[in-house]
Amino acid sequence: MGFRVALHPVLFALLFCSTSCKNDLETVADFETLGGPAQVLSGAALEYSDDGKLTHRLGAAHMTRSSEAPPVWEVTGGFTLEVLDASGNTDALLGANRGIFEEESRFLEAHGDVVLKGSEGDTLFTELLFWSADSDRVHTTAPVEVRTPQGTLYGRGLESDARFQRYQILEPTGTFLVDTTRTS
Repeated sequence: MGFRVALHPVLFALLFCSTSCKNDLETVADFETLGGPAQVLSGAALEYSDDGKLTHRLGAAHMTRSSEAPPVWEVTGGFTLEVLDASGNTDALLGANRGIFEEESRFLEAHGDVVLKGSEGDTLFTELLFWSADSDRVHTTAPVEVRTPQGTLYGRGLESDARFQRYQILEPTGTFLVDTTRTS
């Protein structure tokens, strides 16, 4: 009888351990996404490609990737986004203090001391800029200053290609000199 009495606690302990140590995948997934970011990087550089060709390079002082789907990067402490040509050379360079980068759609919202410099030397200064790789365009509704080799342009709002080669200031302001001696 002593053997039977000792066997019951052992069977109970085995049964308890085998049933209490289970987690279904949904419970594990909920635990993994509880509060906080999925990834935090300092001094990071991310490279993006299409069909094996490098198209963009994002470098930042501090990046935090959300745990939600689709993933979103919060970029702080200053960053640069290089738009690369087919040879991998920098075609345009975008810099700002902070931003939000949607990884899947490659959409960037840049804030604070935003500077976009195109390969032809034109440079945009603003406080807010939206950049989209999918549509290959940038735009803003904020005040803008565009410095060109010919002078400086001012206005509110701008639309451009992502390489800042062809752009339009939506509400230009200031005085403009027009060369009427040239014909097209």
